[in-house]
Amino acid sequence: MTTEQALEKLKLQMNEKVTKLKNQPINSKNQFLKFGIQSTLQTLWSNFPKIDGLNALQANEFASSYKLLTLQKLEALLYEKGIAALRNNWLVADILDYVEVNGNIKYLKTKLEFNNSKAPIYVFETFEYKNEKLLFDYAIVKPDKITNQEAKDILFNFCEYKPTKFIEIPYKIFYNNTLKQPDLNLVNGEFFKLLDKDIEVLIKDSYLSAPWIFATDNNGIKKQIQDGLEDLDKRFIGISPQLQMYEYDPLRILQSNSQSQIVIQKIEKNISWIKRFAYLKQDSNDFGTKNMHNVEAQALNSDFEDYIESKANLRELQFKEFLNQFYPDLNIKKVLIYGSTEWLITEAKKYAVNLDGSVINQNQLVQTNQEEKEESNNGDNKD
Repeated sequence: MTTEQALEKLKLQMNEKVTKLKNQPINSKNQFLKFGIQSTLQTLWSNFPKIDGLNALQANEFASSYKLLTLQKLEALLYEKGIAALRNNWLVADILDYVEVNGNIKYLKTKLEFNNSKAPIYVFETFEYKNEKLLFDYAIVKPDKITNQEAKDILFNFCEYKPTKFIEIPYKIFYNNTLKQPDLNLVNGEFFKLLDKDIEVLIKDSYLSAPWIFATDNNGIKKQIQDGLEDLDKRFIGISPQLQMYEYDPLRILQSNSQSQIVIQKIEKNISWIKRFAYLKQDSNDFGTKNMHNVEAQALNSDFEDYIESKANLRELQFKEFLNQFYPDLNIKKVLIYGSTEWLITEAKKYAVNLDGSVINQNQLVQTNQEEKEESNNGDNKD
């Protein structure tokens, strides 16, 4: 599909009236996508990374909510698509195509999304080198209800998007992992397909196991039963002697056994498999009603913690390269992100427990308890 075709398709989708389907297909993978993104953001990007070498003014400039939200948006896009780009003015872009050689971008095609009160506006950018000269082009895709001038005013004046000539491509490409793949691609599709089917069966079981009521449609019995389902005061149905004379059993109720418990057990097991293969954070509920020893509880998320550590190490290097590329005067030597190996060495020793609440530093725990005891004694002596 060419760029022009992609732009036209997106424009048609934006201008179509969105209609919700009566029966939305079950999509368990989308639920895991949201869960995985939020879990990763809470672990890696709950706070702005620590940048060594900055003075108080520089640190305050970087540690803004906008920049933190930008890094969170970047991580969310990496989790979902495996690759994303961060602009020198802290805009996050979706990468459509690229050529990178030894860390140097030679060709890049991006998509930027700008939200406003009317509808989102998209900017498609193309950067490429020809005869050692950087060529830049862009296209704006907007809804029909927004004029070309309105779109440019929104982009140039409010969103601070300014298409100018560049000496170098103003982006740094970030990769989610060595495979440059989304996290959920680590899980085979059949696991999500099986989970979708089981959830569908669970939903249908609620209807199939509900009582089936067979009633003679005389004397308004059917209407009386329907009224009685919502109003307890209408659950007494009188049957005339004439009807009993001709209908020995004018009302019959059949009910099948529910299969929900069995289906739920299958769903819980499948969720545990998916979490394991996607290196998602787990809890004891994923393994059923099992009493765990302390060692088992502490090792429950060891794979998740190792995976997060490898991600944090990679993000430290990528973010440091971004800063040194677009802020060379700062000469950044080290970036510290929560969960990285460097963080575990220099910062984690300050904590007595890990994310699961398991004790990881007995000395720190004893020291904290001792300090609290001393403070309590000092308070008693003052009294």
